[in-house]
Amino acid sequence: MTVRDIDHVVIAVHDLAAAKASWEALGFTTTPRAVHPFGTANSLIQLGGNFVELVEIADPGKIEDSSGTYFGFAAHNRDFLVSRSEGMSMLVLTSEDRDADQAAWSRSGLRTYNPFNFERMAGQPDGSEKRVAFRLAFTGDASVDGLGFFVCQQETPESFWKPDYQRHDNGARRLRSVTLATPEREATARFLAKFSGGAIDENGIALLQDRIDLVEDPHPAFPELTIAVEGGPEAARMIPPEQASGITVRLIPV
Repeated sequence: MTVRDIDHVVIAVHDLAAAKASWEALGFTTTPRAVHPFGTANSLIQLGGNFVELVEIADPGKIEDSSGTYFGFAAHNRDFLVSRSEGMSMLVLTSEDRDADQAAWSRSGLRTYNPFNFERMAGQPDGSEKRVAFRLAFTGDASVDGLGFFVCQQETPESFWKPDYQRHDNGARRLRSVTLATPEREATARFLAKFSGGAIDENGIALLQDRIDLVEDPHPAFPELTIAVEGGPEAARMIPPEQASGITVRLIPV
């Protein structure tokens, strides 16, 4: 079975410029604002092989509502901001073959939606722009209603990953874990094992390099993420949600 690591997390924000400034004040490098063709805009915090995506609603008129087998990324984040305000709205895992991953989910009984491909322009460190393209597949589970889950297969990694964007003043290296709160721990663990191909253990789901940790709570949410940073014990830090777009961020020295 293919095991999928964390590709990125989506954090929905009301004001992208303000969110970028907040994360930069914490020592993170952010990429230039980029616009999606379906009504959202983003800025990324690129790490060592995965990243944080800050997303705002840029053009509500371009947003297509989710319906039937269509899952709307923009609609999901719009609705998340209305119902929950800012915070982590989606967990995204890596994919080498989006279609194969979706077929495996179908065989395991997971909910699936129409596959989705898109491209956009990405600002480069030298000020130029290059095309980047992605192949997505979405899923979900009733035990974590209101949260989004998908895989992302990159078609243009050479234009996406840039060392200049992966250097951070706080020494950030990699997104190592995400905490998922759920009212139905066993059902959520079974869903995540099928979604990720990872192994269920006493704390959640073990992936290849990363983890999804589970905590019990009546309200499904992503309350916390952990980022590995360079340095000794003095580099350890807990960033409260009011400083990090609605999510607690723990910096753990490596």
